Amino acid sequence: MAKPCPPRAFHRALRLSGLLAALTLGSTAMAAPPVAAFQSEYRLKAAGFPFSVSATRSLSPAANGGWKMEVKAKNFIGEIRETSLFEWQGCVPVTRYYGYRRAGLGRVKTAELRIDPATHRATSERSGHEPRDYDAGAAATDEIALPLALQCMLSRDQDNLTLRVADEREVETHRYQVEGRETLEVGDHEVATIKVRRVRERDNGRETWLWFAPEHDYALVQLVQRNNDGRHVLRLENLP
Repeated sequence: MAKPCPPRAFHRALRLSGLLAALTLGSTAMAAPPVAAFQSEYRLKAAGFPFSVSATRSLSPAANGGWKMEVKAKNFIGEIRETSLFEWQGCVPVTRYYGYRRAGLGRVKTAELRIDPATHRATSERSGHEPRDYDAGAAATDEIALPLALQCMLSRDQDNLTLRVADEREVETHRYQVEGRETLEVGDHEVATIKVRRVRERDNGRETWLWFAPEHDYALVQLVQRNNDGRHVLRLENLP
């Protein structure tokens, strides 16, 4: 016949099981990504083009334990695809690889950027350019993963919206500020959004705004880029 468990040993076992449960729950919480996986459909209207283009933004787990952000736009003229492979460090999607491919009218343009996580050296190749090598420093993201960082920062009420952004040529510091709140129409719904503007130290004729929806996990609702050639708008078609 088994001996009854002494009260002291019983309570110790309860404390240990509770500690293990807390550790397990904590590990699960820590493993959860700052932004959940998604796939959303957008409409892109570029200045100078009489028609709009459908575009897809998607975030999914990558095979190596990291994450993959992809933007695809396609019409009867051609297609554009941008891919980012990264690892989360807090709210920053730290880029390991960025790829760009545009095909249309018999022409193909490509660009690739790789950042070594140990040395932070960035190596890039672009169509029609010599390969480039530079020091990207720590915790650099890229252009298409950047909205994910802002989405995470806004959800955590962070005031300092500053990011280091790498491309095929160099790394730059991007600063953003909240300009206010606006209501936008998405499909048949009115969506409350936070409007964010990129702060540029020099007036180079470019302006950038982004709108995020707090009631929908701070999803990107709209992005507007105003260049010397006109206004470019990327807008969410339907709520996730």
